[in-house]
Parts: sequence; C-alpha cells; structure tokens
Amino acid sequence: MLKRNIKLVFSTNALMLSSGVVTSLLSAWALGPAGRGDLIIVLMWPAIFSMVAQIGLPSAYRFWTAKRPDCVSALFSNAVIFTLVVGVITLGVAELMIPLLIGHRSEEVVRLARIYLLVIPILMLTDLLRGLLEGARRFTWVGVLRLVLFGVQLGSFVILWLIGRLTVPSATYTMVAAVVASLLLSFVAVWRELHPQWRPKLSELGTTLRYGIRDYPGVLTEFVNWRLDLMMLVGVASSSAVGLYAVALRLADITSTMASSVGDALMPEVAAAEKADEATRVVTRSLRLTLAAHLSILVPLWIAVPFILRFAYGEDFLPVTNVLRLLMVASVVWSAGAIVISGLNGLGHPGLSAIARMSAALVMVVALRIWLPSRGIQGAALSSIVGYSVMFLVALFWLLRRRQITLWECLRPRWDDIPRGFIPASLRSRVSPRTPRTIPRPTGEALITVGE
Repeated sequence: MLKRNIKLVFSTNALMLSSGVVTSLLSAWALGPAGRGDLIIVLMWPAIFSMVAQIGLPSAYRFWTAKRPDCVSALFSNAVIFTLVVGVITLGVAELMIPLLIGHRSEEVVRLARIYLLVIPILMLTDLLRGLLEGARRFTWVGVLRLVLFGVQLGSFVILWLIGRLTVPSATYTMVAAVVASLLLSFVAVWRELHPQWRPKLSELGTTLRYGIRDYPGVLTEFVNWRLDLMMLVGVASSSAVGLYAVALRLADITSTMASSVGDALMPEVAAAEKADEATRVVTRSLRLTLAAHLSILVPLWIAVPFILRFAYGEDFLPVTNVLRLLMVASVVWSAGAIVISGLNGLGHPGLSAIARMSAALVMVVALRIWLPSRGIQGAALSSIVGYSVMFLVALFWLLRRRQITLWECLRPRWDDIPRGFIPASLRSRVSPRTPRTIPRPTGEALITVGE
C-alpha cells in the first residue's frame, strides 16, 4: 500500500513540478525578473495566512481519519463551520496587514495583493478536505485535486502567453480561478469517497484541536523554515532580486519532489501501522531511500545549473547560478528532515517534530539577520542550509531516542531497501536478506528488527 501511495503522490508531484517549471518559465519570459518578483509578492501571503489560521488541523485530520475512519462526518462538518468563522476573521486581519508586509510597492501590486487575499477561506477549506482524503489514503483523488490547481494555472498561462496577455493582473486572476476549481473538486471527491453526513460534533473538534495544537508550532516553523528567506526578501529587497530568488527556489524544488511525495504518503501509513517495529522500519527505510535518491542527482544538477539557466531563462537570470547551487544542497537536507518529521507525526509525536522545526526557525532568523544585509540572496540560501540542518538533526535525535534504535540501525544501507525490479535476477539470490532476528529492548515497548 505504501509503495502504491508513494508512486501516486510522486507522479502527482512530478507533474505539478513540471507544471510549475513551465509557468515559471512563461512568467519569466513575459514579465522579466522584476515582474516575476511582483507576482510572487502578490501570491505569497494568502497561503501563509491560511496556514496560520488552520491551527494545525490538516495534520490532525490526516491522523484521526487514519486512526478512526468513523469520525469522518464530524470532521467534515466541523471543517465547514471552522472555515466560515475563522476564515472570515483571518481575511479581515489580512486586509489590514498586507500593506505592511509587502513593503513599498506600486499601487497595482498592492491592489492585486488585496484581491488575492479573498482566496484565504478557500485555501483553508481545501486543505482540510484534502486532509480527510489523505488520512483515508485516497491518494488518487488527492493527486487529481492538486493537478487541477496546477493544470488550470498551466493552461491559462500558456494561452495568455501565446496571445501576449500574460501580465501580473491576468496571472493573479488565473490563480484565483485555479484555487476555486480545486475547492469544488475537493467537495466532489470527499462526497464520493467518504460519504460524509452533516454531523457537527464539538467533542471531535476538541480532539482534533488537541492534536493540531501540539503540531501547530511545528507546522508554522516548518513553513517559516521553508520560506522564511523569501518572506524576508519580499519585505526588504527589490522586485528584481525577489524574482531571481524565486526562480532559483522553483528549480531547487526539483530535488525535493521525492521527499514531499514520500512524506505525504508516509504519515497516515505509519499512523495506521499496528506494530511499533513495523512503523519504525517504514520510517527508517523511507529516510535511507530518500537520501540515496537525492545524493545521486545532486552532482549532475550542480554541474548543469548554468546551462539550465542560460538555455531556459536567458542571460538575465545567470547571476543566480551560485544561489541555486546552494539551494539545491539546502533542498537535500530539508528532504531528509521532512521524512523524519512525517515519521514522528505518524508515530504520534507531533510535539517532538515541532521542537525540531522551532529550533530550525530560531537558527534561521539569526542567520538571516546576519547574512541577508551583507550577502543578499546568497546569504538567504546559506541561512536555509543551516536551518534545515538543525531541523534534520534535532528530529533525527528524537526519532532515535523514542524508537530506541542507533544511528547505524537507522542509516545503514540494506540490500532489501532496493526495489526488486532494480536488482538483476542473477544477483538476487546472492544478496537476499538474511532472516531477521528480533532483539527486545529493555522497555518492552517494541521489538527492533536487525540484520535486515
């Protein structure tokens, strides 16, 4: 089941990434670095406000839907009510704050940023409904929902670019249409797959909030860690610098596609595991495979960076070459941390994953304050590497301690990590894993399998 879900999520993420790269190219060609920066400024903040207002509920929805499928109706009903109340309040707060957050921009950019804030409640409800589908492991529908969002954006961008109408305003309105389409399809998917009834339940809201609040600091700080560099640049840097950095981020995301795919499928799979040692094995194997895959593609991409930028984006974007290389390293470290974070959440330790992400956020804030004024966008990339490293190391420490395994047991490569289809038939019999033996740990909480 996990392999199938990872394949589904990875295929979806790969298609989304391809769509994102194409839209990034089209907007870069049509708008240039400055226009690309203005578009990022308009589109960035609603997602942040939406995430802040959710109080960690999407993670809680994934966890409790996987643990207790019978609570779907209550979760669905509560999601609608929660969005109507909290979403409207968040929208009002965002309207007041947005001029302060985006710095000194043109009147058109400020107007478009305020218009795009209207998607905040839509994003909130879509995330909660997708949490239900992910918890129920309906990843085919989850993939369709995400592809619709990017598909509407891609198709519209291509048409607008071909007719010479791709501008910051037209791109903004296209994104509004894409977000609305994703929400409508979310309702259809939940209704068809989970058949929820209207049963609001205050006790279920309390249960999900207790889980969500424990994970909430980690959710906030994970997003801050992932995009704090860009958030600070938006407030202080020129539109051109923001546009250059945004292109580098988009390309660096290529190396994190696998990790996000595994992480999305991993959390509900671990939560649904009946045996503690099986859950631990799934997490550690996912981490090893993710690291191996990322390190294998890092070197060729590192070498190809200037050629990719010159061929795809043009000479105007070549100054971001070294920044992109640093962000690729940062993406590998973040990917490893994301797997461990998903594992901790699935094992029922959202507070520990929150500690890891909060530690990283504190380090990144200090690093950005030191390096951003003196090194610009290169300092932002270096800060990401430092912050993600802290997140990975702290999360890994808690995983090893809670599951009572050693670093060697966690990271040691194993032949059975490799999918059978990748091993030649003549070699399989010689490298087949030994029969595992189990060693009980002193606590008696779980059995740890070794000699795999």
